[in-house]
Amino acid sequence: MRSFTALAALAALLVAAPASAQGYRDGGPPKHRVVYKDLTLVRVNPLGLITDARLSYRYRLYEHSSVALRDNFVSVGVAPTLSAAFARIGPIVEVQPASFLTLWAQYELIGYFGSFNLLQSFPTADRAKVSYSDTSLRALSKGDGATKNYATTGTQLLVGANVQLKVGPVVFRDQVRAGRPDMKLRAGDRAFYDIYYDLLVGDGGWWAHNDADLLVQALDSRLTVGLRYSTSKAFAASEHFAPGDDRGNGPTALHRAGPLAAWTFRKPDGAGFEPTLLFLANWWLQSPYRTGQDVSQAVPYLIVALNITGDLLPSPRPPR
Repeated sequence: MRSFTALAALAALLVAAPASAQGYRDGGPPKHRVVYKDLTLVRVNPLGLITDARLSYRYRLYEHSSVALRDNFVSVGVAPTLSAAFARIGPIVEVQPASFLTLWAQYELIGYFGSFNLLQSFPTADRAKVSYSDTSLRALSKGDGATKNYATTGTQLLVGANVQLKVGPVVFRDQVRAGRPDMKLRAGDRAFYDIYYDLLVGDGGWWAHNDADLLVQALDSRLTVGLRYSTSKAFAASEHFAPGDDRGNGPTALHRAGPLAAWTFRKPDGAGFEPTLLFLANWWLQSPYRTGQDVSQAVPYLIVALNITGDLLPSPRPPR
């Protein structure tokens, strides 16, 4: 017990402002919460306009006075995503055993509208035999039925973990996720272009993505600035290659890095509306098409976003 207490005390020194953007800052959260968040962003390189929302019920697992442990919960909810090219929706389950660690899983239905050069699929994951650059996708969309983008549906399993630690004003945050899509592809096709992560993904195969942030918080945690390093990888299996293809020639990993900044219009704990403005500028370090092959490496991956969070249940009044 003494060892656990010491460990909790150490974690309290390291833990960031709660790992969830909706964690209570001034004390522990109530036993029951209904929370929402919506991230709406404009993205360049690749181009995108996406709104990603979540509505969840949270049940606090236990009470604790330590900052490292007090924001804990198990949560169930629904997570819809909408863009001009696709829509996704499905249930999500989260478990946060401590303020600095969140584990989650999601199963979503996916629908592509057949717009904006998507969905585009290919008969192989051999990167030497397909091209999914921005230029190629535009050209394929003008072709015939054998190459043209098309509307379709599918499902995807997602799993992930978020870790966030803090020493003084310095925050380290790592967010990892993996997915396994199952799409209704054109007859004979084995892989497709996933614009969400800019990956060539084998249907029924796995991909992984990781964001690692080193941040500094200031002005009562309203201002956050720092650096982000992101990497993505699709794992092609033998069934994702056509006969005679080089199975060692699957999709390469993607890497990018650069600064980010956020400003939170901070509200009291339990507020129904708390907005945050975000800006991200990353440069591609490794990409099959964005380091000079199709798009100049000088062109950054840009995101401008508005993140809104809030509680839908009234915050309990403190005891008199």
